[in-house]
Amino acid sequence: MKQPEGGGGGGAKDFFADRDVEFARHKHRLLKQVDSIRTTLSGSNFDAVGYVKVRLQSAALAKSHRPMEALFKPQSSPLVGTGALGELYFEVTPSVLAKVAGKIDNAEDTVTKRDSHNKLKVSSARSEVGAIEDILLPTRRDKRAFEMNQAVQHFKHKPGARYFAVELFVDESTLAEDENDRTEAYKALRKFRRELRGLSPDLAIWSSGDKWKDLHLTVVQFPAEIVEGTKFETLLETTLEFLDSSALVRRYSLGAAVSRGTQSTRLTPHATARTKIVLPQPQPEQTYPVVGIVDAGVSRDRSIAAWSAGMVDYMREPDSERDHGTFIAGLLVNGAGFNPNQQIEEDACKFFDYDLYTEDKAKFEGNFEKGFIDMLLQLDAELSQSKPDNLRVINLSLNPELMTDQNGYSPYAALLDQIADKHDVIFVISAGNLDGAQVRNRWPDEATPALQQLASYRQLGADRIYVPGETARNITVGALEPMDSSGRTRPAPYTRRGPATSAGIKPDFAHIGGCTAGNTPLVSIDNVCARMEDEGTSFAAPLVAKTLALLDHRTEGKQPRELLMALMYHFARMPRLLDHKLLKDVCKDFAGFGMPATVDDMLATDDNTITLIFKDTLPLGRELSFDFVWPEVLIKNGRTRGNVELTIAYSPPLDRLHQAEFARVNIDAYLRQEIVSEDGEASFHGRLKADHSGKLEKNLIAHGAKWWPVKHYSKPFKRLEGTSNWRLVVDSITRAGALYPKEGVQFAVVLTISDPDKEEPVFASARRALIQQGVSLVDVRTSARVRT
Repeated sequence: MKQPEGGGGGGAKDFFADRDVEFARHKHRLLKQVDSIRTTLSGSNFDAVGYVKVRLQSAALAKSHRPMEALFKPQSSPLVGTGALGELYFEVTPSVLAKVAGKIDNAEDTVTKRDSHNKLKVSSARSEVGAIEDILLPTRRDKRAFEMNQAVQHFKHKPGARYFAVELFVDESTLAEDENDRTEAYKALRKFRRELRGLSPDLAIWSSGDKWKDLHLTVVQFPAEIVEGTKFETLLETTLEFLDSSALVRRYSLGAAVSRGTQSTRLTPHATARTKIVLPQPQPEQTYPVVGIVDAGVSRDRSIAAWSAGMVDYMREPDSERDHGTFIAGLLVNGAGFNPNQQIEEDACKFFDYDLYTEDKAKFEGNFEKGFIDMLLQLDAELSQSKPDNLRVINLSLNPELMTDQNGYSPYAALLDQIADKHDVIFVISAGNLDGAQVRNRWPDEATPALQQLASYRQLGADRIYVPGETARNITVGALEPMDSSGRTRPAPYTRRGPATSAGIKPDFAHIGGCTAGNTPLVSIDNVCARMEDEGTSFAAPLVAKTLALLDHRTEGKQPRELLMALMYHFARMPRLLDHKLLKDVCKDFAGFGMPATVDDMLATDDNTITLIFKDTLPLGRELSFDFVWPEVLIKNGRTRGNVELTIAYSPPLDRLHQAEFARVNIDAYLRQEIVSEDGEASFHGRLKADHSGKLEKNLIAHGAKWWPVKHYSKPFKRLEGTSNWRLVVDSITRAGALYPKEGVQFAVVLTISDPDKEEPVFASARRALIQQGVSLVDVRTSARVRT
């Protein structure tokens, strides 16, 4: 570790250079907007506290252009959140807005000052005024995306989802953590809580509070007896009017109903007599990885029950309702045996059965009035009491019927991420299934017809991944069709697609989910352990969970989650039909980083390849720097060659108040080669770049995965000039106004160097050089191995 080198950032920029007349008009327009907001707040019922949305122009998205030095100073107008890229929310009062207006008005219409290099020097005020597109009060459309009649139908027909998920600009936890005196905001919040409770004693109101303080959520739940009563619509209308008029309400949405997806359709009908499949049985002297299954339960049939590592029988569903969970368990135990010639792990996993779901909607609501939220809270309680020490992976093939917001981070994903951190587990969740007219035609064999088919898809935008698919700590899985005789696979017609967030790649992976349209269903077992055929992202997810659990089991010691994730991403490969230059901008929306490699392929190495793994915690203000020598066998006549792949995975702090910017720290890895100039001066030059166009922040985010906690780079080197000295560097930056964690940020880096010709002994050459360098090498693999 060392102090990072200087560089980066930027000074004030004139966004209206050589356009002084336009700037003057722009100033006048912003002043009118601020004056209108001051008038509105002065006559409000919330003690004049308000929240304004500041939209930046697209060229001003970088954090160095935030209007927080001259206009919206943190001490007087704190940044309380962000929305889509370039949308900032500030807390203001009429007196604060008067000062903002003064700063806008005083921004120079013409830049005349010059710096020490005789270049025009723009003031912070002009730069910030020019960076802003609009200053607005949030509208009702910003707050909710549904109408009264839609809410009525939703509450009447969606048991377990009869609530509003309300997000405020401030809550008790955010105000308690702020060093500034925000008396007016406290008063407004207390008044909001009091008046919300006063709407009706029949409303059930829950706040995330101190236990889940990072969730920043208030739930307003309508009990079933209220919905079925005569005063329901009157109370609903009163509640909507209150939430719409409150300055503290940022946005609110209808509760999300939980589903396993309607695409999953059993092909083998239940008959009175079915031939049971004899499952292999666990060997008593062996240990097996364990995968948690959150579902409606797994069959108690003796054959599959032998593989159970424990259970939480919460819903107490009869075995006849346990087909879905049993199908998943069957894949964990014997997926490769049921589905030969597919890339499915042969080794078996045990399972821990978390029976927390039922298709009986009334029963589900009776147990979990807040639906998916309550189910996750119960799962948290069960994990605290019953989680086996070796349980690191949990399969969750259940989805709230709510599409991800590309500019958001839902409370469902945030809660799942917090539970994952708390219990040191990784959830593997299904992307969700399309139904009916939304189901696509089968993916064509060629790239151009595939693009044409996507362009003509009539349900575009309605096929996005379901929440909590935008999760930043866990894995989301889409579905592929089973491989054909030539090893080809393609996205299943029913699989939901990304992007799920503005910053990241989702789904993370895709795996075999079956395809009835191609007469290639996935095979497992039903509740009596008879053969069953099915399809769905529900069944692609456990195949990824199985690989992840086996990877954890077969690595030495308890490896950090970042290392397990990095290895999964590093060795994944895009299916052949998607690995085409014409599809590079869409393939990741269906398959993410690709199909995971088997654990054998991840942990094995050829003589012509070496993979190095680094894991550490990056402290504040430091960078990791590791110097090494390029394998000698890949250097000839002073020219360097070789294929390189580099993956970094890390766990940044997450904040729901900053929707598109919810990842608050960015960590990146760089590979640099030493170059000696003609005058003998040595310096290190970058050799890997993200595959993106342009340097604007929005392009760095969309194409370079900036701010997303996983990054993967690859590049072939053919005839590089430079010395054999190389350097791996890991460093960090934070969002504007964000604090870097005192405890640092955990990360893992995987670096692979290989001979493209598969001839030279790269492993031996690199290993020898590292030992000579004094590096201590430790094999992450364990020799323990069990085959069923």
